[in-house]
Amino acid sequence: MSSRTKESSVKNNKNWDDVLARFDIQNQDESDLFGFHAEANTETKDTGVQTSESLTPRWATRAILLVGCATALGNIPLQSYLPNSSVNQFEITFNQPADNFDQSTSAVENKPLSSQTVNYASITKSMIPKPIVEASTSVINQSLPQNSRKQQKVISTAESDTSRERFNEEIQELPLPKHALVTYTGHELINTESTWNTYTVKRYDNPTNIFRQIKQSKILKDLNKIDAIADALKDMKMGTIVRAKSYKGKLEELAFTPDHKNSFVIKPTDSDSYTGSWQKKQFEVRQARATFSVKNGIFLDAKKVDVPNNIMRQVVTVFDWDIDFSHDVRVGDQVTVVFENIYHDGDLVGSQNLLAAEFINKGKIYRSIRHTTARGLTDYFTPTGREMKRAFIRTPVAHARVSSHFNPGRFHPILHKLRAHKGTDFAARRGTPIIATGDGEVKLIGRKGGYGNTIVLKHREGYTTLYSHLSKFKKGLKKGQVVAQGDIIGYVGSTGLATGPHLHYEFRKNNIPANPLTVELPNSMSLTKEELVKFKVDALNMKLQLNVLHRFAMENFDINSATGG
Repeated sequence: MSSRTKESSVKNNKNWDDVLARFDIQNQDESDLFGFHAEANTETKDTGVQTSESLTPRWATRAILLVGCATALGNIPLQSYLPNSSVNQFEITFNQPADNFDQSTSAVENKPLSSQTVNYASITKSMIPKPIVEASTSVINQSLPQNSRKQQKVISTAESDTSRERFNEEIQELPLPKHALVTYTGHELINTESTWNTYTVKRYDNPTNIFRQIKQSKILKDLNKIDAIADALKDMKMGTIVRAKSYKGKLEELAFTPDHKNSFVIKPTDSDSYTGSWQKKQFEVRQARATFSVKNGIFLDAKKVDVPNNIMRQVVTVFDWDIDFSHDVRVGDQVTVVFENIYHDGDLVGSQNLLAAEFINKGKIYRSIRHTTARGLTDYFTPTGREMKRAFIRTPVAHARVSSHFNPGRFHPILHKLRAHKGTDFAARRGTPIIATGDGEVKLIGRKGGYGNTIVLKHREGYTTLYSHLSKFKKGLKKGQVVAQGDIIGYVGSTGLATGPHLHYEFRKNNIPANPLTVELPNSMSLTKEELVKFKVDALNMKLQLNVLHRFAMENFDINSATGG
């Protein structure tokens, strides 16, 4: 080999090493990717054969790399030519013994097999697209001299039948879909600039005020012209949630629900009119949970953990038979509630029923669970099935302060002598409503000595209640009239022997006075044996929730950030 040829060979080898290094392929010898082999670190006496044999595989490899690069740049989906098999994948093998790889080459050159390990990488040919294989074979054959072609023929003959079969594997083409794949279906396009206005109907609301609140006053007249819609609008009673969706003031959808199950939905039509129908599952009911400690007041502390006022009012009503909320609540008392939230279109729009609650007052635990009996009556019961509701409530004046307790040996502030105080005094502003603490009949209504204006109610099983120092009676209330628990019967005043406006309230059984704040109150309704069995089954889930929430509350674990649903 001439000096110029050697210099050219050295230069070519250097450039190819740089290419290998750039593609991060290290320690590769001049091994063939398609069955062409050249022994490493071995010089051949025939310099012409050595030159062609060393250069040809190099050019074949370059041709394959160029085709691969062109494929990548042209975004040709080679994957579509590959057989769909988890077994037949590209196989790249490194550092195999030379005697396992170069047997055919050694046989041709009549050279002894070497046990020296040769660094090479082999790719399973059956996985390469046939057009690329044929193109690369053609390039190699044209560049080979005559004697090298004979050598190639011998090598090809020596290949196993299995290799030839894999070479001729059928190409599996993956058909592309005629249309682009749909990635998001089933929902209409949403105008992100539309807004919802929500309003809950109050006791004295009328349709005009309701539509003013949802900013749709101008369409009310048109809606009343449609009989089906006009009839539905009459169901907008107190507590109904009304929602209106609009874009730049133009109505897109209006929905309202009187019971959170059935909803009336109104939508505009293409003819500038409106259509409406009753639908289900428009509003979604989800359970929510919260727990908090009393610090500044139960309503204020409840608001901080997103418990609505209507839920806390239910808590007060449920536990009012056991806890005097006017003076028994202490800082540090613990409250836990499970209730229902109402959602519409992903927005929280209201809340309804208290499902279960726990109130820890002065270290004593009170629990209540909502249950509907077989007769359809819904009430609250203890976990053991005892009804929470009593025949009487303890406080006849809402949010009043106890100014004087039941005391048989009290010193009278006006008479200045010991005189038994047979009831409890509730201080409140003049004119504050007074309610009946239980179902009963008016036994006395009028003036009664130092009691001033007085009402006496007769209840079942020998119970009576007395209300005195009233400023006035409820209009129309007469002796013998039957009143229900919670009905207004009069108003706070200071008639009779009173130092200021307050209510003197007495609770008696068989005419024997008792402390209304501590006496054990009788139940108003009890469950039958069959109902008790059903209640324990239905209440099991709520009992478990209260147990878990109680443990978290005792460990001061904040559950209020993740208690929805």
